[in-house]
Order: sequence, then structure tokens, then C-alpha cells
Amino acid sequence: MSSQAEVHSIDALREFRVALSLYGDDVQAALGAADAEIRRTVQWLQQDRPFYWQEQIKRRRERVASARADLFRLKLQKTPEHHPSLAEPKERLRHAEAALADAEKRLAAVRRWQPALQQAVLEYHGSAQRLKDLAAADVPRAIGLLTRIVEALEAYLRLQAPDGAPSEGLVGGGVRRATPELEAVAREILDQDEPAPEPPPEPQIPEEAS
Repeated sequence: MSSQAEVHSIDALREFRVALSLYGDDVQAALGAADAEIRRTVQWLQQDRPFYWQEQIKRRRERVASARADLFRLKLQKTPEHHPSLAEPKERLRHAEAALADAEKRLAAVRRWQPALQQAVLEYHGSAQRLKDLAAADVPRAIGLLTRIVEALEAYLRLQAPDGAPSEGLVGGGVRRATPELEAVAREILDQDEPAPEPPPEPQIPEEAS
């Protein structure tokens, strides 16, 4: 395999480096937005909805008790000469009992969906972790490598041949070919220690509300 490298456009490397940086930023922004929405949904299902429906059940039980008491009082007022209508109190009691049953059904549904959501969140984080690692570690590492490559090429292009000497390393169209000088410059720059990126934080999943 040939050890020669033909570089046609350093600008293309620079543009690719910018595009890669923007891609990494976009991926991290999208993942951050998704994580925030997941946290809001988990809080809504595990904290907000249970509290809301527990309060509704309490209030609707009080309405049922009140409707039953009203109906009972009207029944006590019934005499051979007085027959109060029980239709309206019975209808109020029916509506109150239906509202209470609906609230109890909704609370049961919330509790049933809590473990399902928790499992879905865990599966999402497992699937998205590779993409998070790519955006948080691999992309910055690639950008750093591209930066050092561009610096190596720019350093080589600054090398001046002696007056009247042929421009060694130039091929057709003014494209530079790898030479010992380029290899030495590239080796010096590419071998520089690159700071290791910080590992991405572990996803935080809210504990299930009691």
C-alpha cells in the first residue's frame, strides 16, 4: 500500500470540521430536549396525576355522601299526606357516584401505566446511550484529530523550498504529496496528547412516586 497522501483541499477539511461540530451540538441539543420532556412526563405521571386524582376521589366521595344524605332526609319527610319528589336527589346521587367511579378508574390507570413508562424510559436511555457517547466523546475527539491534521498540513505548506530548487512534494495541479518533511511535521503535531473528553453524566430517572 502506498504511504503517499494527496491533499486536494484543506478548506474542505476545515468545512467538514465545522459541519461535524454543528452536528455534535445539534445531537446534544436534541437529546437534551428529549431528556427534559421525558422528565416532565415521568413527573406528570408519577407525581402530578396521582395527587390530582387522589384529591378528586376525596372530593367526589364527599359529594356522594352529601347526595345520599339529601336523599335520606327527603325520604324521612315522606308521610301519607306528603310525597316529596325523589327524582332530582336520586339523579344527583347517580351523577356523584358516576364521577367518583370515573376518578377511581383514572387513578388505577395512572398506577397501571407508571411501571410501563418506567420500563420505556429505561429502554430509551439504553438505546440512546451510544448516540450520547458519540455526541459527547467521539465527535469532540474527531474534531480534535481534524484540527491537528489541518495544523500539520498548514505547517507543511509553510515550508519553503530553496530558491531555484524544484518544489518537491508537488504533483499535478499544485497538489502536495507526502514527503519526509511532511511526515515529520505531521508526526510531531498528530502525536501531541489530546485531552480526554469528560464522560457523559449518567441519566437520572426520577424515583417512582409513592
